[in-house]
Amino acid sequence: MFPFRSGQNKHRAGVRAVGLGLVALLCGCGTAAFLHLSPRSFDARLKLLLGGGGNAAVLLHGRSEALVVDTKFGDFGRRLRHQVEQDLARKVRRIVLTHAHFDHAGGLKLFPDAAVVMVHPNARKRLEAEGIRAPFVEVEGEVRLLLDGDEVRVLAMGSGHTDGDLVALLPGRKLLIAGDLVNERFEPYCDPKYGGDILALSNTLPNLMTLDFEQLVPGHGEVMPRAQVQSLADYVAALQAQVRQGRAEGLTENQVVAKVKLPEYRLERFLAMSSREGNVRAMFQALGREGMRAR
Repeated sequence: MFPFRSGQNKHRAGVRAVGLGLVALLCGCGTAAFLHLSPRSFDARLKLLLGGGGNAAVLLHGRSEALVVDTKFGDFGRRLRHQVEQDLARKVRRIVLTHAHFDHAGGLKLFPDAAVVMVHPNARKRLEAEGIRAPFVEVEGEVRLLLDGDEVRVLAMGSGHTDGDLVALLPGRKLLIAGDLVNERFEPYCDPKYGGDILALSNTLPNLMTLDFEQLVPGHGEVMPRAQVQSLADYVAALQAQVRQGRAEGLTENQVVAKVKLPEYRLERFLAMSSREGNVRAMFQALGREGMRAR
């Protein structure tokens, strides 16, 4: 057992959950991917719960245990726990958190029997700053697990969505669980309050493509084929190249926004948090910071 939040922190988390839910209801785009909970059986030992906050995965091993990647939040977290403990008759002993956002990590308190919670060091700092305590194990490079014959590689491949992103690779299934580094059919969202940076993301996505996977579980949306992930990596690379060119030509931020459209990459806004214009502006500013550091 471990303490999770103070009463004040619980209140803040509740306000955040309600606020984000209202945003989803008002925004339209991305609502289904965020709110609708869709259980899937990838195979006999791997279960996916898509939607209901961040996508989650449950890997069954041994006679009675399970590893969970991301814990959702609120009622969705409780439904995840119910499926694991009641429907599957398992206990969660190991958890991987792809990052610290509450829609992926808010359900952590519902799994007090977990012996290990794998997180990036920066994600741990953010969670502990919110009053969250757990048996954290920091992953800065790679941790390999062998669970009843299933290999799981927990990897820090770079930042982007936040400064504390992890992914989980299941080599036997050629499946990558990527958290919000990748969101299916949506514009990337890099959260500056959590250290997110789209320039960093443009470097991290090619790193992901060095891994041997055929399908990817995104943070939100449906399971994606490798080619679709490559297209996203190509888009962010093209975005960086065109914005960098605009800066080299001496264009202002507004002029670059007017110029860089990339219509061949058709991606939707995700809730109210990501857009093509917003990402062009974010890239322009990130390249400006890069230039200042180089001086």
